Amino acid sequence: MIKSSVGLVLLLAIVASVFVPVELPYAFDSTAKVYPLQKWVLQKSPDGSLISSLHNYKTGLLRDYSSYQFDRGDVVNIKFNQTQLLGTKVDSGTLIANITSNSLQEDIVQLKNRIAIERANLTKELAGQKPETIRKGEEEIVLAKQQLDLERKYFNRAESMFKEGLISRAEFEDKENNFKGAQIRVELAQKNITVLDTGEKPEQINLIRTRINSLEKEIAFLQNTSNNYTITTPIAGKVRFETDLQGDRLIVEDTTEHILFIPVKLEDRDFVGLDSKVELKVLGSDSIVLAQLIEVSNKVEVIYNNLVVLAKASVKGSAGLLSTGMPIRCKVTCGSVTPKEYLKRAINVDLK
Repeated sequence: MIKSSVGLVLLLAIVASVFVPVELPYAFDSTAKVYPLQKWVLQKSPDGSLISSLHNYKTGLLRDYSSYQFDRGDVVNIKFNQTQLLGTKVDSGTLIANITSNSLQEDIVQLKNRIAIERANLTKELAGQKPETIRKGEEEIVLAKQQLDLERKYFNRAESMFKEGLISRAEFEDKENNFKGAQIRVELAQKNITVLDTGEKPEQINLIRTRINSLEKEIAFLQNTSNNYTITTPIAGKVRFETDLQGDRLIVEDTTEHILFIPVKLEDRDFVGLDSKVELKVLGSDSIVLAQLIEVSNKVEVIYNNLVVLAKASVKGSAGLLSTGMPIRCKVTCGSVTPKEYLKRAINVDLK
């Protein structure tokens, strides 16, 4: 009887406390995972290809992605800059590795040889022909002029005879045509000697210049590809290496800021806001680290059979306490509520 009375009193006390006009802090615990602000990965796959990627965990964006694919049978050498990788940190723009492709270098050499030949041809065309060829052209001019003088005499005589009616029009026109033909042959011989002497062959020269321009563009493209084979770090940060079945990876992490991914049970999602307080308890330390909540996702995921959404929080500094990939206990305080609301949230029952 006494036990029943005590139980009843406790129940009445609990029910009564629900309606007391005071507020209680509502909070829940979770286990977050730590990520760097940015991570750059240079991965060498088993097939010999290289993939470079830069991920920003604060924005969730893949900032940069590059793939280095090489032809089958190509001999590729990757030389890491060991002097820069001996330390634990590197600056942005630090030379990490040089890649050399035998196939690429051979293509560049062949194109350079071809362009050297074309430039030699252009020089020859611009410089003109051999002296004996020019002398032959000059002789042709002399002969053409002699023939022109002879045809002029025939024409002048035929013109006088035609005016006197001694020859027919047909005979006169025949002499006239021969004279004009001799004039044309002289002009052609003079043009030919000009070409032989100066090398001015517009069509041929333009064709050679076009080929040279095309080869220069091909060389520039391959040189740019070769320059891209010099790999530098896009960010400053700590360096580490990983090796597994997927290949070898060189990783640079920017830890000037850490990003936490905090699982929040689906029933608590509506209670979490950007003004919620996030406290971290570092394992093996009595220190409490504060984090700034920056985002709450709407995507529902399943973690350990629980429906959750991921909240994202930021911690600046505290690099000595936090490490990438470590799980860390955290407490999320969502503000003060009445005992009735607290009980409602705690047991997920709508009390009216």
